[in-house]
Amino acid sequence: MGSLQDLSSGPSPSEPVNGGRKYAIPHVPDLDSRRREALKRFRSPLRRLGIFIKRFTPLILVLGLGVLLVLNAAVLNAFLLALNFVWQLAFGILITLVQFVAIFWFMSRSRVERIRPEDPKVITFDNYWGQANLKALVRQWLGLLSDRETFIRMGGRYINGLLLYGEPGTGKTMLAKAMAGEAGVAFISMEGSGFRNMFWGVDTLKMMWFVRKARKMARRYGAAIAYIDEIDAVGASRGGVMGGKGGPGMGGMGGAGMFGMGGSGALTRLLYEMDGLGVRSFTERMRAKAAKLFGRKPPERNWHVLFMGSTNRPDVLDPALVRPGRFDQLIQVNPPDKAGRREIVQGYLATIRHDDSVDVEAIVADTAKSTPAQIMAALTKDAVRIALFDRRSLVTQKDIEQAFLQQWMGIENPIEEMAPDQRRQIAVHEAGHAVAQHYLLPDQRIVHLTIVARAQSLGFMLPLDQVEMYSYPLRRIVADIMVGMAGHVATRIVFGEEWTGAYSDFQQARAHLRHLQSLGFFGPPVMEPGPETAARIEKMLADFWRDLEGRVETLLRAHCGTLIALADSLLKRSSLSQSEVLAILNPAPKAVDEGTGDAVPPVAEAAAGNGHAPACSELELVASA
Repeated sequence: MGSLQDLSSGPSPSEPVNGGRKYAIPHVPDLDSRRREALKRFRSPLRRLGIFIKRFTPLILVLGLGVLLVLNAAVLNAFLLALNFVWQLAFGILITLVQFVAIFWFMSRSRVERIRPEDPKVITFDNYWGQANLKALVRQWLGLLSDRETFIRMGGRYINGLLLYGEPGTGKTMLAKAMAGEAGVAFISMEGSGFRNMFWGVDTLKMMWFVRKARKMARRYGAAIAYIDEIDAVGASRGGVMGGKGGPGMGGMGGAGMFGMGGSGALTRLLYEMDGLGVRSFTERMRAKAAKLFGRKPPERNWHVLFMGSTNRPDVLDPALVRPGRFDQLIQVNPPDKAGRREIVQGYLATIRHDDSVDVEAIVADTAKSTPAQIMAALTKDAVRIALFDRRSLVTQKDIEQAFLQQWMGIENPIEEMAPDQRRQIAVHEAGHAVAQHYLLPDQRIVHLTIVARAQSLGFMLPLDQVEMYSYPLRRIVADIMVGMAGHVATRIVFGEEWTGAYSDFQQARAHLRHLQSLGFFGPPVMEPGPETAARIEKMLADFWRDLEGRVETLLRAHCGTLIALADSLLKRSSLSQSEVLAILNPAPKAVDEGTGDAVPPVAEAAAGNGHAPACSELELVASA
């Protein structure tokens, strides 16, 4: 390379360059001569004398004070009195602070979970069911922790962090524990909210303590996983950060653990610790110096800390936290598919006592999109509790079905004394849903129909997909809207007037309509609706609503016998299972009475009492009688 003088030489301002354009080269200072002048001034005798005086002045003053105290008793007495006063004042302030801070420190202590390789509560991938592809993916990262030497010889660098994200209950925390157990390394975990504190700076101290413990465990066991659950509580985006979105708690009081002034200390410290994983500690530096002194090669670090975090809201995390070099890999943990649920159900069924009526395939089919936490709770908690309260020692299939019903819809809360007309209206409403569901969505099955109150519902119809759906045509959303309208329309057909009770149905129908609009069902969704198009869109949706409502009314009037048969069965039994509903919706062919030889009418016709499907006007009189 040339010198700076070579760089400064070039075409003169009069020489044409860049296609005939002229420019002047700025003057480049001679940095070497400046550095020589600075060193010359620094080495001058006067400069050295000033540095000597500045360096030894405190020592001279201390020595002079000591001589004065020894030679003059009065000065010594005054000095001791002043020193005693300062000591008492400092001691009082220190005791007050220690008492005040200690109280809140112990009150705000966070729960920290430590799992060592020799602990009996260690779990491995054998205990983690339903995510075969996910286990295969993370095994690759675990290989780096167990075979560190080969990876280092190849010039590789460890990843600093893995971020697990997904909806609640998908098994993110259990996956982190299983990774530690499978790799035979230590595990330390803390809740993200546990780093918050009402005192400014305590969140930073907690993060320092957490990382220090993780490092200590890593040095002992070769590696450690430092896991922060619900990391969005400590790692939400900070306002004013490039790429940040401004997380919750902006503008909070400083030091309250929120993300206001001083509240992001834990996040800042976490970023610092993740960046400093490769920095040698004091002990490592001393060992390196000792090895260098004896002419040996400094020992390589043989331990590593892998940070892991989990969140349900990856969109609110600070961009500095999820960049490469910190949380290098983001892994989505989804609810298990059918094969995964089968493994989960079989695993948990092996831990409880049940009879031969339990059908694994039926449970798997009924639990589409359920998370492992939901399946675990239904099988090992609710189903066992239901059997125990019924004074039985074995869990049955009915117990499991009731457990999932309680999980989805709430615990039964029947209304003992309800006016007959109100009970009939609820039965007609739910029967309308069931009839529309049967004819409009044949790819679903009705597993439960009831007029027994649960939570906020006076009754409900529970349909489930016969085949798991990951994408579907838009006409299915239209059918969902019509099924939601059917309860309200059935009430109007039978009772001749409209009743309450359809609020949630209408709310869901409105959401479906907006969804259809965003998907282009009513035309290309080229832009967001503005004020000038809002009125036109509202009129279009209202016309579409009335059209669907008319179609539902036509459908229900065409199957009035089935509608009333279902309502009457609900009034008699309160709840109908899948087979009981299908017996009414799909009546068997007419059988022959062995005594009289006459044909026995189907259930729907027999429910009307005359052997034929009556008109809606006749049914209105039957239902309101």
